[in-house]
Amino acid sequence: MREGTPPDGYEAALGLAWMGVSAGSTLPRLLKEMEPQRIWRASAWQLVAWGATRRAAEAFVEARKGVDVSAASTALAELGLRLLPIGSSAYPAELRHLESPPAGLFVRSSVEPLKRLLDLPRISIVGTRKATPEGLRVAEAFARAFATRGVTVISGMAMGIDAQVHRSTLDGGGLTVAILGCGADVVYPRSHRWLYERISERGIVASELPPGSRPTRWTFPYRNRLLAALGDAVLVVQGSNKSGALQTAKWALELGRPVFSVPGSIMRKDSEGCNTLLYEGAAPALDPEVTVEDFLQQTRIERGKRRVPDGDPAASPAHDLRSAASPEDSRQRQVLDAVGTGPMTADRLVMLTGLSVREVGAALGGLEAAGKVIRGGPGTYLLATRPP
Repeated sequence: MREGTPPDGYEAALGLAWMGVSAGSTLPRLLKEMEPQRIWRASAWQLVAWGATRRAAEAFVEARKGVDVSAASTALAELGLRLLPIGSSAYPAELRHLESPPAGLFVRSSVEPLKRLLDLPRISIVGTRKATPEGLRVAEAFARAFATRGVTVISGMAMGIDAQVHRSTLDGGGLTVAILGCGADVVYPRSHRWLYERISERGIVASELPPGSRPTRWTFPYRNRLLAALGDAVLVVQGSNKSGALQTAKWALELGRPVFSVPGSIMRKDSEGCNTLLYEGAAPALDPEVTVEDFLQQTRIERGKRRVPDGDPAASPAHDLRSAASPEDSRQRQVLDAVGTGPMTADRLVMLTGLSVREVGAALGGLEAAGKVIRGGPGTYLLATRPP
């Protein structure tokens, strides 16, 4: 970009992403409402007027002077990376829902997986780094079940559950996405070099951090918001109350995404987080095939125009988006009528409606997505608004 030449959207997004604006900065929040070009060429006083702190604005303007967008573009090509800039058709629209959306995603992938990422339903499956043999088997079963139904499986390429999720998805012929807490050109942990190469060849490796960024204590928790936003739902396989998997689930709940959790022994710390999520109202993931069906049922509204895999019952004319969101749906109507009498737990709804646990969970998911029902506390549901 020549001096004095106004940047286009790609150049501005690349400049912002290359600077790696920190998680604590107020600048990324501006991207939710403004085009990257306006932010990139703004003065410090303009940034402050838009809500940035004076310190962040002045630091940004000074650091911007040292960014050569043309050189950054060349470096990306040499590293075999590309940028999905905010505002472009290649940028996942769901990321714009974040309070601080990334200016762009640096990715290592071919064109076809990137297209499929935007076309297909997506599930984020996460869990502890210190997985048990049983936890790894469970992760494999769920990842394969989603992969064989054509659902994109997203995880963080960490040790334990994440790595197993990626391996099993690839082995099942599915598309997998690794969201890293370091630069997209950095293999971490180093022992995952082979897995990194497999994902790069057949899936997508992605990061909001500029190339060369090393992992730090804050990059992984902040990365987890991307895992939550990119998936139509989150499935937690195994994790303690302090694990990153629970952070991802909390991000998902804040974004209004369904959360599924695999129950575990109450005597094990590595199942404590999953059991806590279930207590707070997460959908129990007891069987891989059933969970896939529940996922497709609960997320069909959020998927919008993205196509569903062959065989999804929600793809039939009798279950199109309009009928799925309509109060005429008998199960949703039953549940809505029951919730209308006062706050309800899922167990209480099962008793009152005569529906199965699975049917009540699917109905609640659809009603939450339609804005008709909200969570009023741990495991409790109530009407979002009173009917006239």
